[in-house]
Amino acid sequence: MFDAETLIRDSYNKFRDTVYQIKGTEGLQVLVPARLIGELRGLPEEVLSATEAVDEAMLSRYTNFTLGNHADLLSTLVRCKLSQNLARLVPQLKGELEYVVATEFPDCKDWTPVKFQPFALRAIARISGRAFVGSNINRQEQWMDISINFAIHVFVAVVKMQLFPEWARPVAQYGVSELRQIRRDVDKASVMLKPIIEERLRDLEMPSYEKSPDDLIQWLVEALPEDEKRDVRSQAHLQLILAAASIHTTNNLVTDCIYDLAAYPEAQDILREEAHQVLEVEHGWARKESMAKLKKLDSFMKETQRLAGNITSFIRKVVKPIDLSDGTHLPPGTKVLAPQAGISHDERYFEDPDTFDALRFYKLRHKSDEDVNRWQFTSISDTNMNFGAGKHACPGRFFAGNEIKLVLAYFLLNYDIKLKDGEKRPKPTVMVMSKSPDPDAEVLFRRRTVAA
Repeated sequence: MFDAETLIRDSYNKFRDTVYQIKGTEGLQVLVPARLIGELRGLPEEVLSATEAVDEAMLSRYTNFTLGNHADLLSTLVRCKLSQNLARLVPQLKGELEYVVATEFPDCKDWTPVKFQPFALRAIARISGRAFVGSNINRQEQWMDISINFAIHVFVAVVKMQLFPEWARPVAQYGVSELRQIRRDVDKASVMLKPIIEERLRDLEMPSYEKSPDDLIQWLVEALPEDEKRDVRSQAHLQLILAAASIHTTNNLVTDCIYDLAAYPEAQDILREEAHQVLEVEHGWARKESMAKLKKLDSFMKETQRLAGNITSFIRKVVKPIDLSDGTHLPPGTKVLAPQAGISHDERYFEDPDTFDALRFYKLRHKSDEDVNRWQFTSISDTNMNFGAGKHACPGRFFAGNEIKLVLAYFLLNYDIKLKDGEKRPKPTVMVMSKSPDPDAEVLFRRRTVAA
């Protein structure tokens, strides 16, 4: 349960380009190498289902962790509305970051040890909350608590339920307190969102109403069918699922990036110089194209994700029989994964794969015109599925990428960062197939005299 990454990497090194099986907490799982992913990622849901696979992995029958028939709508809103409004949102999100730093981060006038993961979790919850629920709610401590802990309650509930055989779960569910807590989380979120949603609906009915807020509450009430616009509980549930899917994953990568900045201090000056030029000299904090111009930081983030990212990816369930070109037959019911941890360390895809190279992808982007976009942080391929693959690739990765750049650029411009003397980069915590940065690790921060 605590050595899944080693299991995946060792098994991948043994089988590489062949399909193979491992036994997980939910039975046998089939791992498909990168060279065969292209045969699977374009298959329709009725043949190879991502939805069924995720619902089963999250035990949605018990946790209710599913978007149901709202999946396409929410994906469209995140991909279009959220991404299209990034330019207008960046100054507001920076304001949220400055607020949480001023109220919750140490002064760091001299080198100060900081447990960064817990701080970053609250910072990302605030920043994301500004885009999801707006300024009236995102700074309220109760919303912070709900939006962070909902995902934890779901994860713990899944782990506990997996301890029971499938036949026992209908009864065992009543002994899992986190399942009750999940329902209470949705109840609390509904109470908080109800007056805001009702106010937004009243505003929409006013003939003189012109400028609408830039947040997910507004986009939902405008996009939902008429008979669902007043379903507060459903909207609260969607908000919490989005928070669960975004806050913790974004926080994990931000924290891993900070750990890598501390472990590789030579990268700090390179990235700091770029951030200074783009965001300060060119006054880029409020410019739409600024985050895209942080190409070295983009490369650094992608390299951190390569080495600290998902253990597995491309989770699917076979619905109808599939025959692969190598002769492998996948019968209905087969659970499919990609061995991402193994692929990310494969020297055929990444030169000197065990070495951290902050500018690895920056250099790859400059090899040819077609490589300019191929190696961006948000780009996906058969060898990089940390954001998923095909039509089920994470629609929020563009927002998350800009959010991470904002946080890292701010800390680079305002702080020096290093490990404690004699210490190495903090090791991750692994549970089942989930990996996250050590929440108790401390790194040292010192405020710079020239601030952003």
